[in-house]
Amino acid sequence: MGKVLVIFTGGTIASAFLGERKGPDASASRALHESISSFFAGKNMEVECLEPWGIPGLDSSNLDPGHWLEMTRAIDGAVREGVEGILILHGTDTMAHTAAWLSLCFSGVGIPVVLTGSQLTLDYTPEDVTVNLRGAAQVVCSDLTGVWIYCNWKLIQSNRAHKARAQHPDAFVPVGGMPLYFAPEWARGEGIAEMPHPRGRTPDPLKKILAMTPDEARRSGKGIRWLFISPGSATPPAGDEKILALLGFGAGNAPTSLLESVAAAYPEGARPLVIACSQAEGDVKDPGAYHDVGMAYLAQKGFEVWGQMDYPLEFIHALGCFALMAYPSDPGRILGKFLRKY
Repeated sequence: MGKVLVIFTGGTIASAFLGERKGPDASASRALHESISSFFAGKNMEVECLEPWGIPGLDSSNLDPGHWLEMTRAIDGAVREGVEGILILHGTDTMAHTAAWLSLCFSGVGIPVVLTGSQLTLDYTPEDVTVNLRGAAQVVCSDLTGVWIYCNWKLIQSNRAHKARAQHPDAFVPVGGMPLYFAPEWARGEGIAEMPHPRGRTPDPLKKILAMTPDEARRSGKGIRWLFISPGSATPPAGDEKILALLGFGAGNAPTSLLESVAAAYPEGARPLVIACSQAEGDVKDPGAYHDVGMAYLAQKGFEVWGQMDYPLEFIHALGCFALMAYPSDPGRILGKFLRKY
Protein backbone atom coordinates (compact mmCIF):
# COMPACT_ATOMS: atom_id res chain seq x y z
CA MET A 1 0.00 0.00 0.00
CA GLY A 2 1.38 3.37 -1.03
CA LYS A 3 0.95 6.60 0.88
CA VAL A 4 -0.28 10.02 -0.24
CA LEU A 5 0.00 13.34 1.59
CA VAL A 6 -2.99 15.68 1.20
CA ILE A 7 -2.52 19.27 2.36
CA PHE A 8 -5.66 21.30 3.04
CA THR A 9 -4.85 25.02 2.89
CA GLY A 10 -8.39 26.42 2.47
CA GLY A 11 -9.89 28.44 -0.39
CA THR A 12 -13.14 28.20 -2.33
CA ILE A 13 -12.85 24.42 -2.59
CA ALA A 14 -13.28 24.35 1.21
CA SER A 15 -16.03 26.98 1.24
CA ALA A 16 -19.81 27.12 1.04
CA PHE A 17 -22.49 29.75 0.70
CA LEU A 18 -23.04 31.54 3.99
CA GLY A 19 -26.12 33.56 3.19
CA GLU A 20 -25.47 35.45 -0.07
CA ARG A 21 -21.67 35.16 -0.01
CA LYS A 22 -19.32 32.20 0.00
CA GLY A 23 -16.83 31.69 2.80
CA PRO A 24 -14.72 29.03 4.55
CA ASP A 25 -16.90 26.26 5.92
CA ALA A 26 -15.93 23.34 8.17
CA SER A 27 -18.65 21.08 6.71
CA ALA A 28 -17.22 21.59 3.21
CA SER A 29 -13.80 20.55 4.51
CA ARG A 30 -15.28 17.42 6.06
CA ALA A 31 -16.92 16.54 2.74
CA LEU A 32 -13.51 16.90 1.04
CA HIS A 33 -11.92 14.60 3.61
CA GLU A 34 -14.56 11.93 3.01
CA SER A 35 -14.32 12.16 -0.77
CA ILE A 36 -10.52 12.01 -0.78
CA SER A 37 -10.36 9.10 1.66
CA SER A 38 -12.88 7.15 -0.43
CA PHE A 39 -11.05 7.81 -3.70
CA PHE A 40 -7.58 6.81 -2.50
CA ALA A 41 -8.91 3.77 -0.65
CA GLY A 42 -10.12 2.53 -4.03
CA LYS A 43 -6.57 2.98 -5.32
CA ASN A 44 -5.10 1.05 -2.37
CA MET A 45 -3.40 4.21 -1.13
CA GLU A 46 -3.12 5.31 2.49
CA VAL A 47 -3.91 8.99 3.06
CA GLU A 48 -2.20 11.33 5.49
CA CYS A 49 -4.11 14.61 5.84
CA LEU A 50 -2.43 17.80 6.96
CA GLU A 51 -4.23 21.03 7.87
CA PRO A 52 -1.34 23.41 8.62
CA TRP A 53 -3.67 26.34 9.34
CA GLY A 54 -6.62 24.47 10.78
CA ILE A 55 -10.04 23.71 9.33
CA PRO A 56 -11.33 25.13 7.03
CA GLY A 57 -7.99 26.87 6.47
CA LEU A 58 -7.12 30.27 4.99
CA ASP A 59 -8.25 32.23 1.99
CA SER A 60 -5.34 32.09 -0.44
CA SER A 61 -5.22 35.90 -0.52
CA ASN A 62 -3.75 35.67 2.99
CA LEU A 63 -1.01 33.16 2.12
CA ASP A 64 2.50 34.62 2.00
CA PRO A 65 6.14 33.41 1.81
CA GLY A 66 5.97 32.36 5.46
CA HIS A 67 3.14 29.97 4.63
CA TRP A 68 5.06 28.78 1.56
CA LEU A 69 7.96 27.87 3.83
CA GLU A 70 5.73 25.87 6.20
CA MET A 71 4.27 23.98 3.24
CA THR A 72 7.74 23.35 1.80
CA ARG A 73 8.96 21.90 5.06
CA ALA A 74 5.99 19.50 5.21
CA ILE A 75 6.49 18.39 1.60
CA ASP A 76 10.22 17.92 2.05
CA GLY A 77 9.61 15.68 5.06
CA ALA A 78 6.96 13.65 3.23
CA VAL A 79 9.19 13.12 0.19
CA ARG A 80 11.98 11.89 2.45
CA GLU A 81 9.59 9.46 4.14
CA GLY A 82 8.70 7.95 0.76
CA VAL A 83 5.19 9.15 -0.08
CA GLU A 84 3.89 8.21 -3.53
CA GLY A 85 2.39 11.60 -4.26
CA ILE A 86 1.21 14.89 -2.79
CA LEU A 87 -2.13 16.64 -3.34
CA ILE A 88 -2.54 20.28 -2.27
CA LEU A 89 -6.00 21.86 -2.03
CA HIS A 90 -5.56 25.58 -2.47
CA GLY A 91 -7.49 28.76 -3.24
CA THR A 92 -7.18 29.81 -6.87
CA ASP A 93 -6.26 33.48 -6.29
CA THR A 94 -2.64 32.75 -5.37
CA MET A 95 -2.37 29.11 -6.40
CA ALA A 96 -0.04 30.01 -9.28
CA HIS A 97 2.27 31.86 -6.86
CA THR A 98 2.48 28.86 -4.52
CA ALA A 99 2.97 26.49 -7.46
CA ALA A 100 5.77 28.66 -8.85
CA TRP A 101 7.48 28.65 -5.46
CA LEU A 102 7.21 24.86 -5.17
CA SER A 103 8.64 24.49 -8.69
CA LEU A 104 11.81 26.16 -7.42
CA CYS A 105 11.99 24.02 -4.29
CA PHE A 106 11.17 20.65 -5.86
CA SER A 107 12.29 20.84 -9.48
CA GLY A 108 13.71 17.31 -9.43
CA VAL A 109 11.13 15.57 -7.28
CA GLY A 110 10.38 12.09 -8.59
CA ILE A 111 6.71 12.00 -7.58
CA PRO A 112 3.61 13.98 -8.60
CA VAL A 113 2.95 17.12 -6.55
CA VAL A 114 -0.42 18.49 -7.69
CA LEU A 115 -2.25 21.66 -6.67
CA THR A 116 -5.95 22.05 -7.32
CA GLY A 117 -8.89 24.12 -6.15
CA SER A 118 -12.19 25.41 -7.45
CA GLN A 119 -13.85 28.58 -8.64
CA LEU A 120 -17.28 27.45 -7.43
CA THR A 121 -18.29 25.89 -4.14
CA LEU A 122 -19.58 22.34 -3.74
CA ASP A 123 -23.07 23.59 -2.85
CA TYR A 124 -23.30 25.65 -6.07
CA THR A 125 -24.90 24.33 -9.26
CA PRO A 126 -22.97 23.65 -11.41
CA GLU A 127 -19.82 23.11 -9.35
CA ASP A 128 -16.23 22.37 -10.34
CA VAL A 129 -15.02 20.88 -7.04
CA THR A 130 -15.70 17.28 -8.04
CA VAL A 131 -14.01 17.27 -11.44
CA ASN A 132 -10.92 19.09 -10.17
CA LEU A 133 -10.59 17.05 -6.99
CA ARG A 134 -10.98 13.66 -8.64
CA GLY A 135 -8.88 14.66 -11.65
CA ALA A 136 -6.02 15.91 -9.48
CA ALA A 137 -6.22 12.78 -7.35
CA GLN A 138 -5.91 10.67 -10.53
CA VAL A 139 -2.72 12.55 -11.41
CA VAL A 140 -1.33 11.93 -7.91
CA CYS A 141 -1.84 8.20 -8.59
CA SER A 142 -0.09 8.36 -11.96
CA ASP A 143 3.53 8.06 -13.06
CA LEU A 144 3.76 11.76 -13.90
CA THR A 145 6.41 13.56 -11.84
CA GLY A 146 7.02 17.15 -10.84
CA VAL A 147 4.87 20.04 -9.61
CA TRP A 148 1.64 20.78 -11.52
CA ILE A 149 -1.64 22.67 -11.32
CA TYR A 150 -4.72 20.65 -12.29
CA CYS A 151 -7.80 22.65 -13.30
CA ASN A 152 -10.69 21.99 -15.65
CA TRP A 153 -9.22 18.77 -17.15
CA LYS A 154 -5.87 20.45 -17.79
CA LEU A 155 -2.44 20.11 -16.25
CA ILE A 156 -0.20 23.17 -16.33
CA GLN A 157 3.44 23.24 -15.36
CA SER A 158 3.83 24.97 -12.03
CA ASN A 159 6.27 27.61 -13.31
CA ARG A 160 4.01 28.47 -16.28
CA ALA A 161 0.60 28.93 -14.68
CA HIS A 162 -1.24 32.26 -14.64
CA LYS A 163 -4.74 32.88 -13.31
CA ALA A 164 -6.56 34.50 -16.21
CA ARG A 165 -10.23 34.25 -15.20
CA ALA A 166 -11.81 35.52 -12.01
CA GLN A 167 -14.80 33.16 -11.72
CA HIS A 168 -14.95 30.91 -14.78
CA PRO A 169 -14.06 27.25 -14.02
CA ASP A 170 -11.31 27.37 -16.69
CA ALA A 171 -9.27 29.60 -14.41
CA PHE A 172 -5.65 29.05 -15.47
CA VAL A 173 -3.71 29.45 -18.69
CA PRO A 174 -0.09 28.52 -19.41
CA VAL A 175 2.33 31.34 -20.21
CA GLY A 176 5.21 30.28 -22.43
CA GLY A 177 3.99 26.69 -22.55
CA MET A 178 1.15 24.36 -23.44
CA PRO A 179 -1.36 22.62 -21.16
CA LEU A 180 -1.29 18.87 -20.83
CA TYR A 181 -4.69 17.23 -21.17
CA PHE A 182 -4.69 14.44 -18.65
CA ALA A 183 -6.35 11.13 -19.48
CA PRO A 184 -7.50 9.09 -16.45
CA GLU A 185 -6.16 5.95 -18.17
CA TRP A 186 -2.69 7.16 -17.22
CA ALA A 187 -3.41 6.38 -13.59
CA ARG A 188 -1.08 3.85 -12.04
CA GLY A 189 -2.25 0.26 -12.41
CA GLU A 190 -1.00 -3.23 -13.09
CA GLY A 191 1.90 -3.39 -15.47
CA ILE A 192 2.88 0.26 -14.98
CA ALA A 193 6.30 0.60 -13.38
CA GLU A 194 6.52 2.89 -10.38
CA MET A 195 8.96 5.77 -10.57
CA PRO A 196 11.82 5.64 -8.05
CA HIS A 197 11.80 8.43 -5.50
CA PRO A 198 15.01 10.42 -5.15
CA ARG A 199 16.18 10.61 -1.56
CA GLY A 200 19.40 12.46 -2.23
CA ARG A 201 21.01 15.51 -0.74
CA THR A 202 18.84 18.57 -0.32
CA PRO A 203 20.17 21.34 -2.60
CA ASP A 204 22.04 24.06 -0.72
CA PRO A 205 19.59 26.88 -1.56
CA LEU A 206 16.63 24.85 -0.28
CA LYS A 207 18.62 23.77 2.78
CA LYS A 208 19.14 27.44 3.71
CA ILE A 209 15.47 28.22 3.20
CA LEU A 210 14.28 25.26 5.30
CA ALA A 211 16.43 26.55 8.18
CA MET A 212 14.48 29.84 8.24
CA THR A 213 11.43 30.67 10.32
CA PRO A 214 8.18 31.74 8.62
CA ASP A 215 8.65 35.30 9.91
CA GLU A 216 12.17 35.41 8.42
CA ALA A 217 10.71 34.27 5.12
CA ARG A 218 8.09 37.03 5.27
CA ARG A 219 10.77 39.66 5.94
CA SER A 220 12.75 38.45 2.93
CA GLY A 221 9.70 38.76 0.72
CA LYS A 222 9.31 42.40 1.74
CA GLY A 223 12.59 43.16 -0.02
CA ILE A 224 10.70 43.04 -3.35
CA ARG A 225 8.76 46.04 -4.62
CA TRP A 226 6.52 45.96 -7.67
CA LEU A 227 5.87 49.14 -9.63
CA PHE A 228 2.88 49.07 -11.96
CA ILE A 229 3.39 51.45 -14.87
CA SER A 230 0.54 53.03 -16.82
CA PRO A 231 0.60 55.99 -19.24
CA GLY A 232 1.12 59.19 -17.31
CA SER A 233 1.12 57.47 -13.91
CA ALA A 234 3.80 55.54 -12.07
CA THR A 235 4.66 55.34 -8.38
CA PRO A 236 8.29 56.32 -7.73
CA PRO A 237 10.45 53.74 -5.93
CA ALA A 238 11.02 54.01 -2.19
CA GLY A 239 14.79 53.71 -2.44
CA ASP A 240 15.32 50.75 -0.09
CA GLU A 241 14.31 47.78 -2.27
CA LYS A 242 16.56 44.79 -2.83
CA ILE A 243 14.66 43.72 -5.94
CA LEU A 244 12.67 46.23 -7.98
CA ALA A 245 10.22 44.61 -10.41
CA LEU A 246 8.91 47.03 -13.02
CA LEU A 247 5.70 46.03 -14.79
CA GLY A 248 5.75 47.98 -18.02
CA PHE A 249 4.67 47.61 -21.63
CA GLY A 250 5.40 45.48 -24.70
CA ALA A 251 8.90 44.04 -24.73
CA GLY A 252 9.66 45.55 -21.32
CA ASN A 253 9.37 49.27 -21.89
CA ALA A 254 8.58 52.23 -19.63
CA PRO A 255 8.36 56.00 -19.96
CA THR A 256 11.79 57.60 -20.19
CA SER A 257 10.90 59.93 -17.31
CA LEU A 258 10.21 56.97 -15.03
CA LEU A 259 13.50 55.26 -15.89
CA GLU A 260 15.33 58.48 -15.13
CA SER A 261 13.53 58.82 -11.79
CA VAL A 262 14.53 55.24 -10.88
CA ALA A 263 18.15 55.98 -11.78
CA ALA A 264 18.08 59.09 -9.59
CA ALA A 265 16.46 57.35 -6.60
CA TYR A 266 19.45 55.20 -5.66
CA PRO A 267 22.99 56.22 -4.79
CA GLU A 268 25.81 54.09 -6.15
CA GLY A 269 26.43 50.96 -4.09
CA ALA A 270 22.86 50.68 -2.80
CA ARG A 271 21.01 49.78 -5.95
CA PRO A 272 18.42 47.00 -6.19
CA LEU A 273 18.38 44.35 -8.84
CA VAL A 274 15.84 45.34 -11.50
CA ILE A 275 13.53 42.80 -13.14
CA ALA A 276 11.99 44.23 -16.30
CA CYS A 277 8.49 42.78 -16.78
CA SER A 278 5.61 43.46 -19.13
CA GLN A 279 1.84 43.54 -19.09
CA ALA A 280 2.00 41.72 -22.45
CA GLU A 281 1.72 38.08 -21.39
CA GLY A 282 3.04 36.31 -24.47
CA ASP A 283 6.50 35.86 -25.97
CA VAL A 284 9.98 36.35 -24.60
CA LYS A 285 10.41 39.91 -23.34
CA ASP A 286 13.39 41.96 -24.52
CA PRO A 287 13.78 45.14 -22.45
CA GLY A 288 16.81 46.08 -24.56
CA ALA A 289 14.95 46.03 -27.88
CA TYR A 290 14.01 49.72 -27.88
CA HIS A 291 16.20 52.77 -27.46
CA ASP A 292 15.41 55.15 -24.59
CA VAL A 293 12.21 53.46 -23.34
CA GLY A 294 13.54 49.93 -22.86
CA MET A 295 14.13 49.12 -19.18
CA ALA A 296 17.59 47.80 -20.08
CA TYR A 297 18.44 51.51 -20.23
CA LEU A 298 18.98 51.19 -16.47
CA ALA A 299 21.89 48.82 -17.11
CA GLN A 300 23.68 51.76 -18.74
CA LYS A 301 23.21 53.62 -15.45
CA GLY A 302 24.95 50.90 -13.44
CA PHE A 303 21.96 48.75 -12.42
CA GLU A 304 21.84 44.99 -12.76
CA VAL A 305 18.83 44.42 -15.02
CA TRP A 306 17.17 41.07 -15.68
CA GLY A 307 14.50 40.35 -18.28
CA GLN A 308 11.28 38.49 -17.51
CA MET A 309 11.80 36.08 -20.45
CA ASP A 310 8.47 34.31 -21.09
CA TYR A 311 7.62 33.40 -17.50
CA PRO A 312 4.34 34.48 -15.86
CA LEU A 313 4.46 37.22 -13.24
CA GLU A 314 3.56 34.73 -10.51
CA PHE A 315 6.78 32.85 -11.20
CA ILE A 316 8.85 36.05 -11.27
CA HIS A 317 7.61 37.01 -7.81
CA ALA A 318 8.23 33.54 -6.37
CA LEU A 319 11.70 33.54 -7.96
CA GLY A 320 12.52 36.87 -6.32
CA CYS A 321 11.42 35.58 -2.92
CA PHE A 322 13.42 32.38 -3.37
CA ALA A 323 16.52 34.33 -4.41
CA LEU A 324 16.35 36.69 -1.42
CA MET A 325 15.91 33.80 1.01
CA ALA A 326 18.61 31.56 -0.45
CA TYR A 327 21.27 34.22 -1.09
CA PRO A 328 20.24 37.52 0.53
CA SER A 329 23.58 39.15 -0.26
CA ASP A 330 23.68 37.85 -3.85
CA PRO A 331 20.15 37.13 -5.14
CA GLY A 332 21.36 37.46 -8.72
CA ARG A 333 22.96 34.06 -8.25
CA ILE A 334 19.48 32.54 -8.44
CA LEU A 335 17.95 34.99 -10.94
CA GLY A 336 20.68 34.12 -13.42
CA LYS A 337 19.56 30.50 -13.55
CA PHE A 338 16.24 31.51 -15.12
CA LEU A 339 16.42 35.07 -16.47
CA ARG A 340 18.60 36.90 -18.99
CA LYS A 341 20.82 39.67 -17.66
CA TYR A 342 21.30 42.85 -19.71
